[in-house]
Amino acid sequence: MLTKWSVSLTHPPPSPKVLQDMNVMIEDRLGSLSRKLREKLGSVKSSRLYSLRVRRELKRVAETFAGPDKPVLIHTYGKVGSTAVHTAISRLSGFGSFQTHVISEHGVRAGRRIHQQHGRDPIHLRCGEALRLALESHPDKRVRIITLVRDPVARAVSDLFENASMLVPERDIREMPLDEVVEVAAGHVSMSLDYTERWFDLELSGLLGFDVFARDFDPKEGFAIIREGRFELLIGKLEDLSNKGAHFLGPFLGLGRDLPVPHSRVRSITAEGVRYAEVRKSLRLPSEVLERVYGSRFCRHFYAPSELEAFRRLWSRD
Repeated sequence: MLTKWSVSLTHPPPSPKVLQDMNVMIEDRLGSLSRKLREKLGSVKSSRLYSLRVRRELKRVAETFAGPDKPVLIHTYGKVGSTAVHTAISRLSGFGSFQTHVISEHGVRAGRRIHQQHGRDPIHLRCGEALRLALESHPDKRVRIITLVRDPVARAVSDLFENASMLVPERDIREMPLDEVVEVAAGHVSMSLDYTERWFDLELSGLLGFDVFARDFDPKEGFAIIREGRFELLIGKLEDLSNKGAHFLGPFLGLGRDLPVPHSRVRSITAEGVRYAEVRKSLRLPSEVLERVYGSRFCRHFYAPSELEAFRRLWSRD
């Protein structure tokens, strides 16, 4: 009498096609499991690196304000060349350089709410919050602040590419039709300008305790230094950073010499560089938008009429 096992042995072997399909199925399954494992391990590693960076930055804030190092806040509204300035100062000894976008309680809270909708908690928000507390806890500590400004339309395009996942969720702007990306960029211009002016009122004037727009700024110089109490502010135009920044930055820090600013994050060498250049070349705005942008308090304060006219010509439909 045949056993169950022996009966199974009497069945014909699987055909080569069946074996091939089974192998493909097994490889796909193993590949899927491998990808999931890599993603999980990568997520754990990323989380650990994030926690390490947060602890390191918070420690730097505490040590800088409690110790002899001079705190320097490269405090900007983003996409205005702050990374290059931060890199230059970070190479110096005796300074604690921090790249921030928001420090105020309201600004940190609003920024965190927006980023958390996209599963983010950027380190600059944690650092900004710690800096606000450090400023409050060390009222006698002298603080240098550097901020930069930029043509609002150019800044809006750059911001779109930096924050594409938030501004154009679930789409890749490198693969979208060019005319659609240009339309998104055009719609972002007014929003970017509104954010800029609110940022100056809340994050800069609010931090310093005086209205920055009430202080003199010579557009021909491109940079200005404002002193008020324990704060020293260096404010300048990104358009003049490469040819004038070093001359102002070094003396502002008390170095007695110029401080060269390296080129940083050149968009043309990044993956989306081609699309970014195409959008800049194709973007043209109606006259009413250009008048609102270049007639704004912000633009009239930092740019000469000739500069504003050049911006209008650059982005005009006419």
